[in-house]
Amino acid sequence: MTRITTVLFDMDGVLIDSEKFWQQAEQEVFTSVGCQWSEAIAHQTTGQTTRAVTELWYSLYPWTGKTLEEVEQAVIDRVDELIRLQGEIKIGVWTTLTFLQSQDIKIGLATNSTPSLIQTVLNRLKIAHFFQTTVSALDVAQGKPAPDVYLQAAQNLGSYPADCLVIEDSFTGATAGKKAGMTVFIVPELEFYHDTKFNLADRKLVDLTEFEENFLALNCVTP
Repeated sequence: MTRITTVLFDMDGVLIDSEKFWQQAEQEVFTSVGCQWSEAIAHQTTGQTTRAVTELWYSLYPWTGKTLEEVEQAVIDRVDELIRLQGEIKIGVWTTLTFLQSQDIKIGLATNSTPSLIQTVLNRLKIAHFFQTTVSALDVAQGKPAPDVYLQAAQNLGSYPADCLVIEDSFTGATAGKKAGMTVFIVPELEFYHDTKFNLADRKLVDLTEFEENFLALNCVTP
């Protein structure tokens, strides 16, 4: 019988509708250094670290005049600005966090975003008090799809991987959760909901309003 004691959330696309901000920032910054924008490439990199995304665009369109670090930071800074101005909490997030807190479930955040962006998001959404640990890709050896951020978050909370449930929106993140030996719920963008690559997750949700029902079913308890 599965007994989940810990729920670990991804951030971008799960807690906050920020994927559009990443795409806007990447388009603005990468085209400013001479890249030819492609929606297909942008979608392919969803969930990856900003460094990995920057390196990919550089490999396709090598630029001069700015270092990879400078371009990467420009993307992060623009996303931070957009979140501060326009960031909105995703449907079902507040209810889900409140439910988990009422059940004495440990709650963590594990993301490829930077520590500064974590704070920007949690402050903007006013949900920082729910999280007992936050882990950035900068805190570990490798970002997603490696399992490091999830394993570190579990360790911080004193939880075994088998007792952890990961909430993700991307294939990259879901892969990290499965590599960590954890149960994975995925909430993909509706446009890609039926993509078979998401079948690696244990359960697929339309949005987090479906979380409580699926969590209780997974834990074999009745509400």
